[in-house]
Amino acid sequence: MAIPVASLAGTLYEIPSALLPPPVHTVPPAVFAYDCNPVRVTVVPGASTLGRTHLALALNPAGDTIFLPFQINQVHSVYINMAAAGMGGVTGFLTPNLSGCRIYIDRVVGTNNLVIYHTNAVGIGPYIKPGQVAPSNPPDPLDMDKETPARLQALDAQYTTSKAYWTAAAPAGRGLNLTNVGGLGATAYYSRAVNRVQTEQAIPGRTAVDFWGGVSVVGELIGGVWQIWWQIYGDCTYTGKGVGGLMMQLLGLPGRLL
Repeated sequence: MAIPVASLAGTLYEIPSALLPPPVHTVPPAVFAYDCNPVRVTVVPGASTLGRTHLALALNPAGDTIFLPFQINQVHSVYINMAAAGMGGVTGFLTPNLSGCRIYIDRVVGTNNLVIYHTNAVGIGPYIKPGQVAPSNPPDPLDMDKETPARLQALDAQYTTSKAYWTAAAPAGRGLNLTNVGGLGATAYYSRAVNRVQTEQAIPGRTAVDFWGGVSVVGELIGGVWQIWWQIYGDCTYTGKGVGGLMMQLLGLPGRLL
């Protein structure tokens, strides 16, 4: 069953990344593009771990949800064309949990069709504080919502390279007239995680505070129009509280991308 966006206000979702459907276009080793029908899945909510509901996904040509894959240091994009043959019954969209990734959303001008991109450039390296020559080790959780110019450039380049396929004239591409309508990156979603860490650090006696959590992006077709929302959840470890004591909590109200 497709996940309703309204449920993001109360249910924390763990969205796996194991599925890798066949792409319609690739630029090895980092660019992968998909048509909507081959990435349709069925979604079954499963067991809860640390307060999160795990979603079990299975490729199914009759599935009601579009799944956009993810792999590190790659960009994956999907064209959601509601006029495509066999697209009846599709009402949902999912992509694996974000942890430093960036989402870009384009709309085909004059339609409700979308191209959604999931980009990742972890290989560029972590944020380095001004005046330092190397990143903090271990990483400072207060830097989670910061990105280096090099990483931002890499993410934008992934998006631009991937978009070039969708906009190129046939037969090299799809000839889509795209305009950007939304995006989500670490500077937005991890700001809430940093706030949570600061709250924990302010409690007397709490040291070595670290953050654990995830970001879910979920879409739903409502009244013929796509709505794309996100949530961030998490908890902190510190001296005296290990991973076994974690219980994820929603950090603020869900946000809307589109």
